[in-house]
Amino acid sequence: MLVNNRWVRASGTLQEKPISIQYREDWTLARDSGKYPLCVQIAWHAQSLDDSTGFPAVAEQARIVAFTEHLQTRLEPDETSVVAMMITHDGINQWIIYTSDLEKLKAGLDSVPTDEGLYPIEVVADPDEEWQTFIQVHERIDTTEA
Repeated sequence: MLVNNRWVRASGTLQEKPISIQYREDWTLARDSGKYPLCVQIAWHAQSLDDSTGFPAVAEQARIVAFTEHLQTRLEPDETSVVAMMITHDGINQWIIYTSDLEKLKAGLDSVPTDEGLYPIEVVADPDEEWQTFIQVHERIDTTEA
């Protein structure tokens, strides 16, 4: 596998609401390989929010975690796609995925089990050879300690 499964997690606030960003520790290996010129963004608009945290309620979080695991197991084995970043903020969960093959990615998404009904997701894809979508978010993460 081009990238390992170690994730870095950053959390804080954005517009006075909590935000969580997770990204692959060695994401630069995937970017620098030049194998992933297309950026696919998946957005899940939460149906339920925990008012104390601003994140999806526990039951919905469990579905989101399961969906994330399915994304990795369905999209990454043949190394045509890499789940590079996950963002949770204000009831929206977003995955930033880079791929070389939209048809294989679509087939992988179509193979995600829907035992509990369809997932409430929206999917968009754009060319992004330089990983600008990822980098714009990554550069805004403040890594200084208070």
